[in-house]
Amino acid sequence: MKRILYIFILFLSGVCSIPAQNAMFYQSLAWSPDGKVLSFTAMSDYDEKTDNYRTGIFTLKTNGESLQKISGAAVHAFSSAWSADGKRIFFSAENGQESNIFSGTKDGSDLIQLTKNAGQNTAVSVSPDGKRIAFMSTRDGKKYQIYVMNADGSDVKKLTNDASVSFCNPVWSENGKRLVYYSDKGDGKDQIWMMNADGANQTQLTNGSGHNIFPSFSPDGKRIIFSRRDETDAGKSYVDASYLFVMNTDGSKLKKLSEINSFFARFSPNGKKIAFVLGKFPANAIYIADADGSNIKKLTK
Repeated sequence: MKRILYIFILFLSGVCSIPAQNAMFYQSLAWSPDGKVLSFTAMSDYDEKTDNYRTGIFTLKTNGESLQKISGAAVHAFSSAWSADGKRIFFSAENGQESNIFSGTKDGSDLIQLTKNAGQNTAVSVSPDGKRIAFMSTRDGKKYQIYVMNADGSDVKKLTNDASVSFCNPVWSENGKRLVYYSDKGDGKDQIWMMNADGANQTQLTNGSGHNIFPSFSPDGKRIIFSRRDETDAGKSYVDASYLFVMNTDGSKLKKLSEINSFFARFSPNGKKIAFVLGKFPANAIYIADADGSNIKKLTK
């Protein structure tokens, strides 16, 4: 499996205010609990000659105002999630060959390091009650496994245990009883899976030859939104050839969500909107639309 998780560009080759004219490549995103702010990963300062770049965590109001970097001086930071009360943001930051999970206030202050492990610790998801965090890590080997821990970093438990495949990007259900994620099952074809919050009842929801990535529940827990790249587009990147799909949580009633060509999307807290990324590398944009994919509006410049 490619490391689709947080540095999409790999397969293609202090100061908080960010000038709007800077080229940005937006990646994963998350809604604040009140639906008024988005946090997201964005790549900037890309140099085609050297392949150097920076990635950070940013916030932006859903009216398109007040773009702010909150991940400080870290060269690379990825994958954000909000606390249940909306006061803190969790994310991972890289230091050399390792990345660890941090939390900070939504203005980027009071940073607290929650993990201190070798390997990559990232793809944070906070449970609805705010007490637990799900994440993926290579702390026990080369392949990503899914773990949960308390919001303060204590009581870490491993939920998956198959060193031959990666388990990626866990996201909590609305009641905190389930996690949805994706895994390639060793055949290189990413599929959507769901399991209980304790790791039991791992169930495959998608089938076929397509690549299915970055799933997330609707707020009512009845649907899952995700991105799919069809096998017929295997020669194209995930950025260029992925489209948004929705299905029921048992895998039934799978359908394409309009014709939105996007590799990442999330429902708003009230379920009425989706936010997603759209555009070509190395500069794309964040959009908001109605939950059925209509009334698309560009949020970033």
